Amino acid sequence: MQLNQRRLRLRNKLTALENSKLQKKWPKVREGQKLQSKKRILLFSVFLLISATIWLLNALSKNYTSVLEYPLVYADFPEDKVFIGDLPEHLDLQINAHGYALLRYRMFRKPVPISFDISAFNLSRGQDSSSPYILTRYLKDQISRQLPAELQLLEIKPDTLSFQFAGKVSRMVKIQADFNYSIVTQFTIKDKIMLTPDSVEVTGPDLILDTLAFIYTERQDLGELTKNYEDKVRLNQNPDLTYNLTRVECFIELERFTELQVSVPIEVLNLPDSILLQTFPSSIKVNCKIGLSKYDRIESYPFRAVVDYEKIEERAPTLSVSIQNPPDYLLSYEYYPKTVEFLKSRR
Repeated sequence: MQLNQRRLRLRNKLTALENSKLQKKWPKVREGQKLQSKKRILLFSVFLLISATIWLLNALSKNYTSVLEYPLVYADFPEDKVFIGDLPEHLDLQINAHGYALLRYRMFRKPVPISFDISAFNLSRGQDSSSPYILTRYLKDQISRQLPAELQLLEIKPDTLSFQFAGKVSRMVKIQADFNYSIVTQFTIKDKIMLTPDSVEVTGPDLILDTLAFIYTERQDLGELTKNYEDKVRLNQNPDLTYNLTRVECFIELERFTELQVSVPIEVLNLPDSILLQTFPSSIKVNCKIGLSKYDRIESYPFRAVVDYEKIEERAPTLSVSIQNPPDYLLSYEYYPKTVEFLKSRR
């Protein structure tokens, strides 16, 4: 019995010893396997890179047809004409070139704009003589000279460049302020917004200048004006026009305003010589709001309050009163009565 127990203990010790040796050896086995796997991956990557390089070199050794977008600038327009409308800012060039040349161009070269000298070509004219055009195939030689020698130009798109010209003229145009503002209570602008100079010489297409009434300043928000305003303001630019100046002096002078009432006699328009017409009342009251600097003018101003005999309706007891030629310096006005009774008789 004791002998069997000793054998069992000895066997357990041998098993434990073998397990210990295996545990010490296993990390080295795993480390060796990882190293072999890394070597295989590295070797595969090297072969893959070599294969890709050989494929790329083989591909670049061939000729390709590609479309390049080339910027376009225009020069030397006719001196007595001005261009209106839009022109293409680039041309689509169909190019045939070696793969190396195309790759080098696309990756390392910034396109130099193609300069198109309009005066160097006789522009064709269609039914509208103000809209000449040129077929871009006639530009092929000029554009080819501006391209790198390794790029062969095959085709140009668009196939037509159209030009719309107008006569170039100059004239003086009034300047008008484009301001957003309010004015503090009990004040108003004394005369008007003063711009110095009040006109600008404008040069551009006759089609535009023939209908141009004003040149506006740049829009500004002045907020609430509590005192006089003075500053230099820019003119609003139009890409089709040129000005002989870009800024003007602006001055806004404020003054107090007041209210007063004037009495205006009623006149009768279109009255036949054989008829007498008397209105009741014979005058109206006009309440005016006006700047203090104009106060002395208003009492002597020739207001006209009128009724029209031809607008008398049958059995109508009244006639409407209207005000003619009110002064333009009035801020506002109201009058009463708006209608008057009348008595008609023969002379």
